[in-house]
Amino acid sequence: MTSIPALISDAARREPDGQAVLGSGQAALVFSELQALTERTASALYASRVETGDRVGLVVENGPEAATAFLAVSAAAVCAPLNPAYREAELDFYLRDLGARFVIVSAELDSPVRIVATALGIRVLELRRERGTPAGVFALDGVDTVETNAISAPIPGDDDVALVLHTSGTTARPKIVPLTHRNLCLSARSVAGTLRLASDDRCLNVMPLFHIHGLVAALLASLSAGASVACAPGFHPLRFFERLSEHEPTWYTAVPTMHQAVLERASDEPGLVRGHRLRFVRSSSASLPIPVLEGLERVFDVPVIEAYGMTEAAHQIASNPLPPDLRKPGSVGRAAGPELAVLDPSGTPLARGEVGEVAIRGESVFGGYEGAAEANAAAFVGTWFRTGDEGTIDDDGYLTLRGRLKEIINRGGEKVGPLEVDVVLAEHPAVAQVVTFAVPDPRLGEEVAAAVVLRPGHEVGERDLQDFAVQRLAPFKVPRTILFVDEVPKGPTGKIQRRALAERLALGPLTPGDAAGDLRPRTALENELEKIWSDVLGLPRVGVRDDFFALGGDSILGAEAIARIRDLVGQPDLPLISIARAPTVETMVAEVELGGNGVSSGAVALSSGGSRPPLFFVHGLDGDVVGFAALARRLGADQPFYGLRARGLDGEGEPPDRVEELAAEYLLDIRRVQPVGPYVLGGFCMGAGVAVELTQRLTDAGELVALLVLVDPRIGSASARGSEPGRARPDWRQVVSAARRWFPPRRTEIAESSTGSPAGITRQIEPLARARDAYRPSPVDTPTAVFLSPNHRGGVLSEEERFVLCNVVMCVQVEGSHGRRFHVGAVEELASAMQGALWDLDIRDSET
Repeated sequence: MTSIPALISDAARREPDGQAVLGSGQAALVFSELQALTERTASALYASRVETGDRVGLVVENGPEAATAFLAVSAAAVCAPLNPAYREAELDFYLRDLGARFVIVSAELDSPVRIVATALGIRVLELRRERGTPAGVFALDGVDTVETNAISAPIPGDDDVALVLHTSGTTARPKIVPLTHRNLCLSARSVAGTLRLASDDRCLNVMPLFHIHGLVAALLASLSAGASVACAPGFHPLRFFERLSEHEPTWYTAVPTMHQAVLERASDEPGLVRGHRLRFVRSSSASLPIPVLEGLERVFDVPVIEAYGMTEAAHQIASNPLPPDLRKPGSVGRAAGPELAVLDPSGTPLARGEVGEVAIRGESVFGGYEGAAEANAAAFVGTWFRTGDEGTIDDDGYLTLRGRLKEIINRGGEKVGPLEVDVVLAEHPAVAQVVTFAVPDPRLGEEVAAAVVLRPGHEVGERDLQDFAVQRLAPFKVPRTILFVDEVPKGPTGKIQRRALAERLALGPLTPGDAAGDLRPRTALENELEKIWSDVLGLPRVGVRDDFFALGGDSILGAEAIARIRDLVGQPDLPLISIARAPTVETMVAEVELGGNGVSSGAVALSSGGSRPPLFFVHGLDGDVVGFAALARRLGADQPFYGLRARGLDGEGEPPDRVEELAAEYLLDIRRVQPVGPYVLGGFCMGAGVAVELTQRLTDAGELVALLVLVDPRIGSASARGSEPGRARPDWRQVVSAARRWFPPRRTEIAESSTGSPAGITRQIEPLARARDAYRPSPVDTPTAVFLSPNHRGGVLSEEERFVLCNVVMCVQVEGSHGRRFHVGAVEELASAMQGALWDLDIRDSET
């Protein structure tokens, strides 16, 4: 039989005590226990009047329970796993579209699914983890209390539907893909056969278990071979190597963005991979860059197997083989499951070497989209299913993909339907028309962008629309770039041309003024400010809503812009931080009207939108945070970023000269923004010591600091260079000399004009230098990511800093100098490296 219950029972018969499912800090669930759990849960669902064809939504965080719950539900009904990050509107759509009768939700998960399900009349069952039991064991609260031992659920047939997933499409309505037990089991066996899996293999699964990749390639493929799978709570670059050591897997499968994060950390810390048991690494769901493939093979000294799959094929379509067979970098390999062909537009198979649309057929391929006759008519040519991907098959039978014919946005393996985003943004009262499309991204492959036409008389900014969208969409679907245009390109028939927009944006120089924020100046002041923006940034023209830092600005150029604005409006005291607070021509008008009085010390919001935990980042020796604005923009719209700015920069008073006092002030500022933890803290140069002190104070107060992010840290005695504590007094000429190295002449003039004399610079910097050198921190064991410039003490931590930072999980040397760390040309690499530490930081994970 080819059904999931049969697959499990067959493995339990062959290896009853063989390990099946593992989780961190738990005993392994063996196959006989997995079979018992599956049958027990299926019987409980059947006793609660769940029938074979019923749709059961599954909203459970990644981990062992997500795996076993999928197996158990599919043994009794049709499982519909949903992303736990979905918002209320998304859950309402998916549950309605599925016609779900039941929803299983993790009891520990704070999700709007309970409210949505109740409103729709859907019965909610709570999944409760059983403490002290093997990985994946759970109980369901809310099932009918009947004696289930005497009740056996009907065994599903091979052609009964086991799993339904939504696939994003080029229509506003995502399509339902029903997959039968036969589809899933045959594809799983194809994966297992391609990879030559045996009972002594173990997969480390970091893929989400609401996607076909994790469910089939990692979970079902392993179980079909009698092998085990270790289910991580998700992918976290800082935890991956810990799980590699804990579970000792023989392989793992992931998307290219995850592989890239693994490679970056392994390259920086070669000791992390010492003693691993991997015999290969698998990649699928997006194109794997050849440098990443080669880097992984170099670091792990094992083959990297690139495969090609999609939901409609129950995952695997093609795969490169294991050695000694030939692997071709850049190719996704040979047919590995369904039959493979390349078709011309009429549906006729093409000869080897010709380019056309990739098509598949076979028993692992689904039978068609549910309730979508028109879509099925377009998707199938006879028995062939059109994948929508363009490619060519060489004489050896290896498939090379050339690109997608569809307009789906593939953001690091996450598929985003552009019309789904269109529908959400179009709900905003200021939006008249919106077109969502893909733009190239060096890390994710593609990123989400949108072009927006505003209604007459309405004004709204990019951040406003992003904040609106993040309340209605999962974070990965929110456009990172929003362009304001007068009209969107259309073809001769009036059809919107998404590709035309993508091609225009990919040209780069067309972004500022040509499309992004392209609202022309409406007042004399806006006109003069637009000239300053254009001149300083070296652009022909700029729209009044174009972001200064998104167009390539940094603190140096910002200083020049502020100097010219001061001269223009006659406000010599307009603070430098104004360019970070008001980075567009439009917002600078309001800033000028306030005279910069809205700016003070404390937490300055350099990026306040997004759903990630806020990053609170402490200033360096100059006390200011304007230099962090470019970094904040490059970390993405989903990452809130608050710069902690020193008192005294506006010419009144001076900052405290003790780190403890600085931390006490900043702790109040942080609490105003985020009253309770977990927290993410960071700092630059001497600000690293303040971040350490903040960490200690929050920890002492019973709060969790999930991560410390330190750039070129100078912590306490580690930076005193032998000076007596509390007696450090830098010569003002050295300070001014340093300022001239950091900033161009115009920026130094700004500093002097705002403080009255060069000694004014010393008045700002000297107390912070004394605070840095007098500080004697205690060790902290918070996970810490460190980013070092090569010229910052040789690009290594001092012995004292290694003593203080007890849990450095990432230490990366980033190109660029200490003095120009946040300037254009250096900040891009820093932001990319820092995203690796912040990426998928799940602060709800008890491990963190």
